[in-house]
Amino acid sequence: MASFLSALLLASSSLPIAATAAKKNPTLYFSVGSAITTIDPAMINDSYSDQVAINVQEGLLSRNKNGQISAGLAQKWNHSKDGKRWTFTLRKGLHWSNGDRLRASDFVFAWRRLLNPATHSQAAYKFSGIVNADNISSGKADPSKLGVLAKNDRTLIVTLDHPLPQFEMELAAPTFYAVDPAVVQRFGRHFGNSSDHQVYSGPFRLTGWNGTNNHYRLVKNRYYWDKKHVASSRIDESVVSDPVAVVGLYRRNRLDLAPLTTQQSVSANRNRKDFHNYPAGGVFYLEFNQTGRVKGLTNRNIRLALNYAIDRKAIADQLSSGMDKPATGLVPEGSGGLTSQGKDFAKTAAQRTAKYYKYDLSQARKLFRRGMKQEKLNSLTLNVEATAENPVSKPEVDYLQQSWQRLGRVHIREHFVPFQQRLQDQRNQNFDVMVGGWTSDYAEPTGYLTLFTTNGSNNDGRWSSSKYDAAFNRAMDQNALNHSARTKDEINAEVALAKDAGALPIYWSYSPSLVNPKLKGLQHFDPGNYLYFKYAHK
Repeated sequence: MASFLSALLLASSSLPIAATAAKKNPTLYFSVGSAITTIDPAMINDSYSDQVAINVQEGLLSRNKNGQISAGLAQKWNHSKDGKRWTFTLRKGLHWSNGDRLRASDFVFAWRRLLNPATHSQAAYKFSGIVNADNISSGKADPSKLGVLAKNDRTLIVTLDHPLPQFEMELAAPTFYAVDPAVVQRFGRHFGNSSDHQVYSGPFRLTGWNGTNNHYRLVKNRYYWDKKHVASSRIDESVVSDPVAVVGLYRRNRLDLAPLTTQQSVSANRNRKDFHNYPAGGVFYLEFNQTGRVKGLTNRNIRLALNYAIDRKAIADQLSSGMDKPATGLVPEGSGGLTSQGKDFAKTAAQRTAKYYKYDLSQARKLFRRGMKQEKLNSLTLNVEATAENPVSKPEVDYLQQSWQRLGRVHIREHFVPFQQRLQDQRNQNFDVMVGGWTSDYAEPTGYLTLFTTNGSNNDGRWSSSKYDAAFNRAMDQNALNHSARTKDEINAEVALAKDAGALPIYWSYSPSLVNPKLKGLQHFDPGNYLYFKYAHK
């Protein structure tokens, strides 16, 4: 899900009553950094909406208190020896929040609907590997041909083309949630565009969101199968993009968590006892438009020059007071799982990729002169676009401007747009250089590497590499169940991206925050640092 993290939990100055007001089962108070766009699982493509979705819906699988995969709406599951046929048995007596029965066929309906080209879901690629999923999403097969079958109300059978290393983890993510067919049919194109145009299967239900307003509530779902373990009855959330206001509200006991998204706020609060720095599982990167729109960006030497001109440690330190980490690859530390040797994937990959992301201005200038000569260019003008609501966007783009102008004959124009427009500009290739962000749905390198496959739905710059594609495809197919071989493929994909400067990972995000010491049971799921409220209470 693209785009995203730094402003994930910002607050509003017009929050509801103080969090200390209630004495019995008190309301929890949180905030988000931008308005949610939809609660239709097929259409979610941003972390703000994901943050709500994981608390109001539940997948076939879920996560336990340690963040590990566990039973969700499915009570048990198994797969064939070759990893291609999966059988899920749903719990008895499942219901949607409106009282409708929740059946295995609701998953069939949801997945077919998402893959139907008429739905225009950007998440269709996540189903790749399920029989006929790619043919359906490309319009070559009817949705009824998808390899998913409801044998009865409680039994779902999924057939894969080949084993998928991330399949269980994906089934806990919003893209694979069920929907109530009757509700979809009732609301049509308005389904999921307000809290009343959706029903819920998870610990909470969303109320008070009309599709555009900045305040809403999560209320305990009385139809949820595990409602006895939902610790709080109500969570109030509000939207703001002011990093100063959020700290003030927290200090006045109006918020239970305050993300620190500026260098000043981190420096001022990092020595407090209620300060925490959580891995966010996000990578911020630069994507180049390589469609030919900008002469020069299709030239490898120019892209490499732009890459070597960036001091990643300096920019990470400047933006976060040392809380974020400079990227040595696309997959962040701690978010890509472990290698077959039990070592962190990102640290292992860095042994081959880190050298490509080192600051080297001399090399950058040399490559830049070579590339400009090859393209017969006297100067290069680049529009750099970033999200206006993100408080670090301005200093980040300022730093890029200063870095690239040291190459000579480079002119940078800064362009800040609202989050939703930035997503639209990416989809339409309406940019030169885009500051993007990504976090995976699951802790496996392919969740990040999927970004830049040729013709991938999120490869907005249209970079293409046969070496990258081949390595990624082997990891997802023939080596999916061979951990050692799969790790080798995934590292080879990282190397292919780095050597060609297809896109530039800049830093890995962390989420420094102030947290109410009375708050217990709040879970931070990595990748993403998504907040899971099921067990949270004061």
